[in-house]
Parts: sequence; C-alpha cells; structure tokens
Amino acid sequence: MLLGGWNYDEVKSANLPQKVASAFTAITENLIGAEYMPIAYAGSQVANGINHCIIALQSIMSPGAEKRLVKMIINIDTNCKPALVSISEL
Repeated sequence: MLLGGWNYDEVKSANLPQKVASAFTAITENLIGAEYMPIAYAGSQVANGINHCIIALQSIMSPGAEKRLVKMIINIDTNCKPALVSISEL
C-alpha cells in the first residue's frame, strides 16, 4: 500500500435489500476484469423502475492492481429485470 493510501476492510455483508443483493450478484458476475464487493447501500431513486445506489469495493484483476471504492447505480425495472446504469470512482 502506498503512503497515505486507504486500507479497506473486507466486509461480509453490506445489508443490501434482498432484491438489490440478487441484482448486484447477477450483474457483477457477468463483468469481466474486475470483482466487486458491496460495502454500503446508499439509497434509491424512482426512474423507470427503481435505481439503487451501492458503494462497492472494486478489485481490478491484474498484477499489482489496487482496490478502490466505486459508486454503482443498478436499475431494477418494473419487470424486475436488473441493469447496470453506471460505475464511477469515488
């Protein structure tokens, strides 16, 4: 770890609502090149279904890659179909 870098705690559960946890798993297991671990559920927004904001720990799958916190927006539409809206670094 670099001087002044953050040391992220590996948490086992971010207390995501069940429907959001299932959507998070379904979306992230199909993303190639990185792994995601939910840290916190930040909230929701009504938008063509419901958008859910999740703070997650992103681990890029390459030698020496650092972990970083990201904000993920996941949409669960009115038919309960999950979709990734965005991922941005915090």
